[in-house]
Amino acid sequence: MTVAGGDSSLLRRLNAAAVLRVLYEARSLTLTELVQSTTVTRATVENALTGLVEQGWVEEVAPPADGRRQVGRPAKSYRFRVEAGCVLGLDIGMHKVLAMVTDLGGQVLATRQTAVSPSLPAAGRIAAARTLGHRTLRGAGLRAADVQAVGVGSTGIVDAAGRVRLSSLLPDWTGTDLPGAFTEPFGAEVVAANDTKIAALGEHWNGAATGARDVLYIHAGRHISAGALIDGRLHTGRNGASAEIGNLPAARWRSAPEHPLRWLDEGRDEGRDDVEDLFAAVRANDASALKTLEHYADDLVQGIAAMVLAMDPELVVIGGGVSLAGDLLLDPLRERLDALCLFPVDVVASRLGDQSVATGAVRLALDAVEKRLFEVSARG
Repeated sequence: MTVAGGDSSLLRRLNAAAVLRVLYEARSLTLTELVQSTTVTRATVENALTGLVEQGWVEEVAPPADGRRQVGRPAKSYRFRVEAGCVLGLDIGMHKVLAMVTDLGGQVLATRQTAVSPSLPAAGRIAAARTLGHRTLRGAGLRAADVQAVGVGSTGIVDAAGRVRLSSLLPDWTGTDLPGAFTEPFGAEVVAANDTKIAALGEHWNGAATGARDVLYIHAGRHISAGALIDGRLHTGRNGASAEIGNLPAARWRSAPEHPLRWLDEGRDEGRDDVEDLFAAVRANDASALKTLEHYADDLVQGIAAMVLAMDPELVVIGGGVSLAGDLLLDPLRERLDALCLFPVDVVASRLGDQSVATGAVRLALDAVEKRLFEVSARG
């Protein structure tokens, strides 16, 4: 950007944004370190800091009281006030809504979860998410007025504007305007995306994929879905429908969940109630359980292999309830992928579990806050 010599207001805003960004990333720096990091004059940095302190984003930090005698004037230090606001992440699914509140540094302050029925109408699902969001804020000692942005992860195909374009699991959810549903209750910007896609973002930010740039995330549960990061960025596609390979019958993702469900149904009289019962039986070398997991891996790998061949990712992260099987599932999956793909690919289990979507929603919200704080428009 070229700054006209007379546009002092724009220049001041650019300098303030530069100082704020450096402090945000480093959290705390001395005045000298700030001058060195921003490559502008000391007077300019001091002027920017004065404004940022007045706005509540920055505060001067007292020198440490270490008991030693200070020689000369102590160096001035400043920090970004992560407590100047918060963000709210919402995971709105078929069976649950999960809310997570963090400060502006991403530190989790509170989480809450509530069960919902797949048959709950869209209005009731939205109301449950709003109520849970407010409860979670109160649990962190905060109010809606403290919220700087809201991130929403939703089942269904969600477009760039945050509208649910298509929801096969919750038919009355199609057409839901997520920003419209949550902007007014929380008085903040709302950003939304498909839940599995932002689970990939959550794992990349704070989970199993922190060191990778190209990541394929697979949610393996009652339903199977995928999300992809390319060069560290969420890839959603033109309609928000990227990675929806499960829609292709040859991927066999629709048939895969039938194997553990059938095994559970056949053993109801024996007290089989949960997928963990299947994993326990596999650990005990139960022949029918071992065959069930093999059939599941046979179906699951078809869609994963197709996406690995298309993406050539560094890492595949397996999330969802079936990921709890750990290497019981991952080992046969790795073996099958190696046989189908051109090059080996690392396959790991999610580290975030059922909080991966909410974590990704928080990251979406933090990205929105950062954009607002650091991007300076020439129009003011």
